[in-house]
Amino acid sequence: MRNNSEKRLQRVVATVCATLFAVFSFLFVAVYQAPLLEALYNEVATGKLNYNPYLVGGVVSLVLTLMAVWLNHFARFRREWTALAYLPSALLLAFITDIDRTLYVGGKSYAGWIVIIVIGLLVYVGLSYFLRRIKFEKIKDVTMTMNRVLWRNLILLVILICLVGTLSYSEENFKRETCVMVYYNSGDVDEALNVGKKADKASQELTAMRAYILASNGMLGEHLFEYPQHYATAGLLPKSQRTSPLVPDSVYSLIGAVLMDGEDAIDFLSRIACSDSATVVAKEYYLSSLLLEKRLVKFKEEVIAIYGADAVDALPKHYREALMLYADVADSAEVLPFELHDESMSSRLKALRDEEAKHDDVFVRGNYVRRHFGDTYWWYFLYSN
Repeated sequence: MRNNSEKRLQRVVATVCATLFAVFSFLFVAVYQAPLLEALYNEVATGKLNYNPYLVGGVVSLVLTLMAVWLNHFARFRREWTALAYLPSALLLAFITDIDRTLYVGGKSYAGWIVIIVIGLLVYVGLSYFLRRIKFEKIKDVTMTMNRVLWRNLILLVILICLVGTLSYSEENFKRETCVMVYYNSGDVDEALNVGKKADKASQELTAMRAYILASNGMLGEHLFEYPQHYATAGLLPKSQRTSPLVPDSVYSLIGAVLMDGEDAIDFLSRIACSDSATVVAKEYYLSSLLLEKRLVKFKEEVIAIYGADAVDALPKHYREALMLYADVADSAEVLPFELHDESMSSRLKALRDEEAKHDDVFVRGNYVRRHFGDTYWWYFLYSN
């Protein structure tokens, strides 16, 4: 009877542990770390098969769970220690999902992982040897014993899950960049642009990826300042050395020219936009760079030269905002040579000025203005550093 109770208890505990670990592995691979693994796949795959996170998650989950069950035939972790059978699988899961910028820049060292895996295996073998010599108490109440054993195994599984998350941690901005790539490649432009939209500090690479997507879809002048801009003109272009899923050649191909060695971003965009072969995208990048550098006078001159004074009411939203702000702050001798006919935008600028008048402290004023006007060029020009 006792032997049957022991077998029943161990069968239930083993099934629960296997199920929970399999579910966690699947969700971790197919959902949480899916963008990173897809970025890895896109870099190393030579075929044309589309990446399927659910298929990969299912395969990884199945293999790791079966590996743990198979190893436990030798290690024989049981009762409240059954979950320890998943230590090697947890370490392997963390290893295969440990993806960072070295994917693009190279130089990743595996010395740390070798040490971690060796230590983990030694702990695994040592605990197996030690626990085999422990005599477990006899089962008196199957239900009470099962509840206690299940809860202790659940705690061990939570510890293993935290271990996986800690060892496979990737920089948040890098994860956002890979998410942008996944959404954009799938054709979901809106989701790609919304990744990290409310993050306090977007990376330069993420900012350049947003600019590239907006420019590719003819929306740079309409939506650029709806997203955080911390890098001025440098945020429009990727770094010279690739550190994200965004390929620099893709951006320069879209613009129509390549940045020369030692050339500043705004000088490069000015040179290209003023050439006879300048594309519409190149001109949009150039005008956006002038806005990012807060060069309103130069922007007014260039936007009129490119679009003409007669097309002012058909300009993208941020261009009209910049011209309206220029008219609001310019001296009487520098007024615009035309009138902006946009009552809705004029009313909103007046509301911004009214909001400013309510607050004496610059910091408080900036926060209130950002709450209602943070998606405008006005907020960027007046309050961003």
